[in-house]
Amino acid sequence: MNTHQKFVLFFLLLLTFACKSELPPTFPDTEWKTVTPEQVGVNSEVLKKSLNYLKSHCKKDSLYETIVIKNGYMIFKGDSVHKRHNIYSCTKSFTSTILGLMQKENLLSIDNRIADIDTIYRSKYPNVTFGHLTTMTSGYNAVGQTRWEGEVSEDWSWTPFDPAEPLFPPGTAYAYWDEAMMVFGKMLTVKTGLDLKSYLDTKIMKPIGINSWDWWYESEYQGIPLRNGCTGIEINALDLARVGHLFLNKGNWDGEQLISEKWVEEATTNQVPDGLPIADTDRNSVIGSGKYGYNWWVLRKDQEATVDAYYASGLNHNVCLIIPEWNMVIVRMGDDGNPEAGKHLVYKELLKKLVRGINF
Repeated sequence: MNTHQKFVLFFLLLLTFACKSELPPTFPDTEWKTVTPEQVGVNSEVLKKSLNYLKSHCKKDSLYETIVIKNGYMIFKGDSVHKRHNIYSCTKSFTSTILGLMQKENLLSIDNRIADIDTIYRSKYPNVTFGHLTTMTSGYNAVGQTRWEGEVSEDWSWTPFDPAEPLFPPGTAYAYWDEAMMVFGKMLTVKTGLDLKSYLDTKIMKPIGINSWDWWYESEYQGIPLRNGCTGIEINALDLARVGHLFLNKGNWDGEQLISEKWVEEATTNQVPDGLPIADTDRNSVIGSGKYGYNWWVLRKDQEATVDAYYASGLNHNVCLIIPEWNMVIVRMGDDGNPEAGKHLVYKELLKKLVRGINF
């Protein structure tokens, strides 16, 4: 064996040892255990530079509410990770998760039509299903203009449950539409007679160690709070990372299958065809074709992403990013506005920078 061959063998042995020495995957107890990045196979300098890149696309809240979890261990946390506030449209990913839980219990199906639950939708929306709602392909639109002063939009009416003429036939286009998600939340409640917060608390939140969170509502159905299907969950970064870790483990939490593995796989895989048209609305800058699952945004390796990943996304740069191949969860929360470049591009670039420091 020549000198070069000896060096290669020595390098491979070192690499093998390094991989074997990485801390094995785990689940947090009452708190996340903190370790060094190297203990879970991440280069500290690469992580630091990657997070500095992310910081450059943040506003006043910087990385104060940011957490990086690898193998179930915390390798980075900001100074304000205990701060609890609205995570805005990240709520949508929780709403679709409730659908998955209810489908597992045979309470309803993704193929159920909303017109079979509430007759008010039979005339204009006879064929809209929960599947259309959770993929933003329902075409649903409500009576009235936006409730937000100074904005011009057909979305976010004060009467979100009163159906107007459809934006398009179901399944023929994509429109990121909050009124459709409000109806989604209401139909889950009407069909089951359950308060979605209490249901989620029992099925997911308490079993994974989340005890302090809330979910806003503005109306009731037969005395049951109608949680807003599109926004309003208040949580902190530490607990949002727990939800990310649950999805990372395909719905399993320390041996208990809380969510169907099949549902997790489907929800976090693109469900909107690449070529599906974006509807001509005032929200046509939100492009979900080829990158949207069941209320989860999808980064696909076959679309120039470094690695397959998916994330919950909310206004004000609230993100829960899951990278299965790296066994990693990254949470960034704040109340300071979205990145100008757009979250999809920012996190795609973050993965490109971070891959250099991941020990495979």
